[in-house]
Amino acid sequence: MATTGSVIDPGNPTRPRNRKVALLQRAIAHYRFPLFKKLTEDSTFDWTFYCGCNDIGTGLVSTEIHQLKTRPIRVYNLFGPVQYHAGVTLREFNALLLDLGWALLSNPRYLLEARLRGIATIGWSKGIPQNPEKKEGSSKGMYQRLIVGMCDTIVAYGEISRQFLVRLGFPEQRIFVAQNTIDTVRIADETPVSLEQKQSLAAGFGTGDRFIFGYLGSLIPRKRVESIIEAYNICRKRGADAVLIIAGGGSSEAKVRTAAEASPFARDIHFAGRVPAGKEGGYFQLFDAYLSFAEGGVGVLEAMANGRTVVSTPEKYPETELLMDGENALLASDRTVEAFADRMHSALTHRKSLLAIGESARKCVLHEATLERMVAAITSAVTAAIARRRASRT
Repeated sequence: MATTGSVIDPGNPTRPRNRKVALLQRAIAHYRFPLFKKLTEDSTFDWTFYCGCNDIGTGLVSTEIHQLKTRPIRVYNLFGPVQYHAGVTLREFNALLLDLGWALLSNPRYLLEARLRGIATIGWSKGIPQNPEKKEGSSKGMYQRLIVGMCDTIVAYGEISRQFLVRLGFPEQRIFVAQNTIDTVRIADETPVSLEQKQSLAAGFGTGDRFIFGYLGSLIPRKRVESIIEAYNICRKRGADAVLIIAGGGSSEAKVRTAAEASPFARDIHFAGRVPAGKEGGYFQLFDAYLSFAEGGVGVLEAMANGRTVVSTPEKYPETELLMDGENALLASDRTVEAFADRMHSALTHRKSLLAIGESARKCVLHEATLERMVAAITSAVTAAIARRRASRT
């Protein structure tokens, strides 16, 4: 059984030495490192991070990973996105926080073990289905209810995720909302450096004073980057002059490149490949408008922190719920390519207004999506979960 006393660590009087929390992640991406480092430094708990190897795409260097208390896990890719994580030892911990990805078949095993050992369980999830407009199967819904039912508390990304979890039947008072975030304050503070990087990138791409649409993120099916190219073609056929820069990599890269090559404006579509960690700011500053067609993630938040205008569909997603049309973003009237192209064209024809919209976006994200707020939500969720486990034994 997990210990529940309160032995104080002399080196840090605010941290009870045996209130140990295990956090299970597939891998620690570079944009998550500031959050985990802040949890380690500022939280009242002793954190251990179980993670798989930091393969390409995570961007985290060994000097950073060594600043965290980590333990390796084995990640087995079974089929499609389905994985099983092995090698996690829970007996020494008071609480377990894990990603509630529905494709992680190891979750039931660790949640059940934690329950049997009296260890508090905290889920961490966007919650919402990958395709909100597609009806979920009854078997998946039953599995989701089983998983969330084994959690004492859940940290949810944004209000849209909270609503989804409530619909699954999870008690609202045990949900702690934390807007998904990156180190937005640092990004805003590093604007001068990003502007220097922008000048070098502009010279390399040879764009001159032309309007630049940009996308930086994963090139995977659910992001629908080829739809961005289709909308760009429509926009150009209307007489607009602009270039499109696509940065990133992923399983859909070949498909996206094929779509670009088939475009009548192919010579104005540029691919930057994967961007090294710490170099993203220059690209966001280079973009006059950042494009997000589907499942806008941390790229939306990073664009906002850089004071860029985001052009997005009106999708309901945790990161995009911060976007307000005409105030801090430009939102299409619906989720069609045609409507998205219309809003892209609006950005071109109202270029002077983009600075004010971008500045409003920066203020919004610095208020709503900070590391401090996320750490506070996670700490509250862990505290409540431990208290609930203790109460269940009395």
